[in-house]
Amino acid sequence: MNMFTWYLAILAIGVGFMPLTACLCRGFRDGGWMVSKTIGILLSVWVFFVLNTLHLLSFVMKNCRLVVGVLLLLNLVIYIGFDLNKVFRKLDVVQILVEEALFAGLLALWIYIISFKPEAYGTEKFMDYAFMTAMTRALYMPFEDMWFAGEAINYYYGGQFVAAWLTKLTGISVGVGYNAMRATVAAFSFTLPFSLAFQMMADRMPERRLLHYLSAAVSGTAVAYCGNMHYVIYALLKPLLGLSDGRYWFPDATRYIGYDPDLPDKTIHEFPAYSTILGDLHAHYVDIIFVVTVTAVAYAYGRRKLGGAGTEPLMPSSKRDNPLVRAWQALPAWLREALSQPEIWIIGIFTGLFRWTNYWDFPIYVVVCGSIVFFANLRAADYDLKRFLPPMLAETALVFAAGYVACLPFTSTFEMISSEIGPTHSHTRLAQLLVLWGLPVFAVLLFAGMLAAEYRKSASAEEGVPARFAPHFPDLAALLFALCGLGLVLLPEVIYVKDIYQGDYYRANTMFKLSYQAFILLGLVMGYVFIRAMALGKRAAFVLASLGLVCLILTGGYTFRGVRDWFGNVLDPSGKISRDASVFVGESFLEDFEAIDYLNRNDNGAGVVLEAPGDSYSDYERVSVATGLATPLGWYVHEWLWRSGTEQLNARAADIEVIYTGTDENEVRALVNKYDIDYIYIGVLEREKYPALNDALLQRLGDVAFSDGEQTYIIRVDQAG
Repeated sequence: MNMFTWYLAILAIGVGFMPLTACLCRGFRDGGWMVSKTIGILLSVWVFFVLNTLHLLSFVMKNCRLVVGVLLLLNLVIYIGFDLNKVFRKLDVVQILVEEALFAGLLALWIYIISFKPEAYGTEKFMDYAFMTAMTRALYMPFEDMWFAGEAINYYYGGQFVAAWLTKLTGISVGVGYNAMRATVAAFSFTLPFSLAFQMMADRMPERRLLHYLSAAVSGTAVAYCGNMHYVIYALLKPLLGLSDGRYWFPDATRYIGYDPDLPDKTIHEFPAYSTILGDLHAHYVDIIFVVTVTAVAYAYGRRKLGGAGTEPLMPSSKRDNPLVRAWQALPAWLREALSQPEIWIIGIFTGLFRWTNYWDFPIYVVVCGSIVFFANLRAADYDLKRFLPPMLAETALVFAAGYVACLPFTSTFEMISSEIGPTHSHTRLAQLLVLWGLPVFAVLLFAGMLAAEYRKSASAEEGVPARFAPHFPDLAALLFALCGLGLVLLPEVIYVKDIYQGDYYRANTMFKLSYQAFILLGLVMGYVFIRAMALGKRAAFVLASLGLVCLILTGGYTFRGVRDWFGNVLDPSGKISRDASVFVGESFLEDFEAIDYLNRNDNGAGVVLEAPGDSYSDYERVSVATGLATPLGWYVHEWLWRSGTEQLNARAADIEVIYTGTDENEVRALVNKYDIDYIYIGVLEREKYPALNDALLQRLGDVAFSDGEQTYIIRVDQAG
């Protein structure tokens, strides 16, 4: 029932935001059905984000629902004000039903699969789950860092907040909400590219409906569930040829450059299917649903700008003269042009909010969307710079202004983690680049060759030589997406962003964040390119596209292999564990289970619990993770990255050791008060880290609120003391 409530909430938001989305995606055959859900989610979260930051609404369920209700009423006003009946009557109901069935089916499928390994334990799940538990405890932003009590989170946590907000909205537990969000991203990562690729192919070949679905299915699969050719070569071909023993671990496809062979240049090149299987609810993973959305909005902008079918200007249902109309007409034409582009507003807000959801996506999708806006304006102005520059400059300014204002509640308290850029001093072997990126490069070269051939054919036609290269808009959009994707692959070979990861791993994070988005963009393009080539190309193009499509389908085996490796035999329902991510406490921390349960049942506020700090990726911080209570110091390397240094961390670590092992009660009490500690947790890990732990002194600091009668107990600090 919890998951059905979650699904209904997303469905209601999507339906409710259709008036706005229909204005943005007018002419789309589905009216933007899929992106309506994600636009509605992010705009609802953003409005709540602003009101909560201003302390006008606390973070409770009724207020989340209040914001959604008000925004749905505003959408009703849009529907009435623009008389959208005529737009809705043209929607392709069959396509909408297909997309909704796919979304619901994939959501249910991944909820089922995740139930075989639901725990938020291992890799960086502790961090992601802790964000959610801490957020759902808090009432107002900025949220306190659960691993650096007393300070705000200095990380782009917007994606986890979206998950926490949906959890509050639906009234389900955090553990269930964590896994519901994992399944939601897994479903959207297919259906959003499906919807966009469908429209691109429909714009290119309007009457060939089967091709629309084929292109959509291939693009959706390529983005969401395909791996790279590393899987095909190392998991399929080499064992088949007797060149390996057949052992293959699904993360191998993401740790190849610098690892095979072993070189002092360790990199990361992950992709959505890997993230879906692994289960970390990271910023880059959650943001998939929003980057594909803003890409679709940019496509809708270019399509309308160049006069695509069904994109006639929407006029208010009442066209009578009134003061507002007169004021609008008094504005300069170039300003009216910029302000009247709803897509530009959404592009501005979304790309601005990427600084909150996944900072790397901010510059990436400013460029991706900007390329569409640039060329759409250039062609709309018939390459006349005098006509091109005023609207282009105004729209650019509007995008950055809207984005800057939209993200102010976050950026006002956020300090940049890394900002320096340096030249790389190592480069990927060409053979390894071809293994990872050879297939999409092949697709792009095939596409470029087809476009060149079509241009030469049109140039020799009887009607004369065209003045300039002017492909159909979906072809232009696909080409721009592809070039942006290839640029993201090449950038880490030239420059890297400096952060705390140095030595052998100096460019790992840069390659990771850039190539992740490259995979999404190139996956979207491949479905369009291969199906287009098979439909419109000559025999050679058909053969090459068929070969590429077969290779792409083979990479889809990666998800099946990964699911088997990670989740086990999902065909046997008896292997299901739970839908709740919090089961890790009972599975891996049985000695802490009752104590953690006590804190969750008896403290609903945002207090501070002292526990032993430890290294990143360790079992330390299990109490703050499972309860959401902040602790003075958490995973060391993560806080080092977020705080851009270790001085504060080392000082806190020393203070914590004094609290646990000190003999001077006054000194210990002063430190407890310094960090406003409400609870002191003593368990197995604390005793391991501090062999000289002073039980007698600790128990004088307050009351023993909980004890298991053995090694684990909790002190409720006597604040008066």
